[in-house]
Amino acid sequence: MEVEPRKVQRLGYSSLGVSLPKDWARASGVEPGTTVLVVKEDDGTLRIRTGEPPASTVGEECALDADSCSRPGALRRLLIGSYVVGRNSIRVKSRTGLSSEHLREIQETAKSLTGLTIVNQGPKFVLIENFAEPTRFPIDGLLRRLQYLTSRMGHLSLQALRGHGAHEVSEVHRLEDEADRLYWLATRQLLLAARDRTVAAKIGVTEPRHLLGDRVVAITLESIADLWEEVARGVESLETAGFRPTSGFADTVAKLDTALASLGDASMTAFFATSLGDANAALDLAPSVGAQVDALRVQAPSQRCERGLDVCTSCLLVGEVVRPIGQIVRQYGTVAQITMNRALELDRDTFGLG
Repeated sequence: MEVEPRKVQRLGYSSLGVSLPKDWARASGVEPGTTVLVVKEDDGTLRIRTGEPPASTVGEECALDADSCSRPGALRRLLIGSYVVGRNSIRVKSRTGLSSEHLREIQETAKSLTGLTIVNQGPKFVLIENFAEPTRFPIDGLLRRLQYLTSRMGHLSLQALRGHGAHEVSEVHRLEDEADRLYWLATRQLLLAARDRTVAAKIGVTEPRHLLGDRVVAITLESIADLWEEVARGVESLETAGFRPTSGFADTVAKLDTALASLGDASMTAFFATSLGDANAALDLAPSVGAQVDALRVQAPSQRCERGLDVCTSCLLVGEVVRPIGQIVRQYGTVAQITMNRALELDRDTFGLG
């Protein structure tokens, strides 16, 4: 960062002025008569930039036209999007009357989003209000909860794949719904923080550059939850097809369960501590976990199933079940890379992996 001291001069009776660096003015197209924007930061500094004044922030109220949402799920997507960008009052209206499908989507969506409540309703409208105070939900807490949910989903899915606790696969679907709810809340928090530094400070985001990284991590964890649900659905299909894992296959899955839990804990612990060394260790761990996933994929078709065949349809299905697990390993690698970048941004002269 280039620092250039300049003296403050008096302009008239009550104004003070500072001259602009000539090189910057020329490069920015600033000349006598040009309007520049002076931005007051929360830490007391001033920032000068060119361009148009920022557009007004998103208003707290909005109306959604249900008549334009003829396809199933369209109104739900509008409701979720309005919530995420920070709307506190959402009115859904129809000129002809809300259909039963629209009402069902409104009710189910309101239940799945933290803080939303239907406060008024008529034949042609529904009014939804958000009563959740943003500062009640620190972003680290939301991300830690997301990590716990994804880790639990992984353990339950892999337990079922190795032939234990198949009845608990239904719990994975419930946890995925909760992960979605937390992801939407975290995204809403981060977007509010991007518009209001006061909110950012209260939810624990003290560095504006971290908003993007936090959002990527939230997306990554939500993607991991989706992938574990995909695994769980595959395990259900395997059970229907009569798949029974051999003892060797079950042992491989058990070891993979432990390795994935270690990778997830290492990646997220490094992220929350902004630890360069721990993030590097997580990246070192990822290839070995990926190798275990590959070994499981290779092992599946070669095992003899109880039907006495070298290969059967249910055995081949295992490859499709294992495929999302490899993607999960890569997702944790993304978190570790973000952590390393964040650690290297710290104001230090020397960095090391020790």
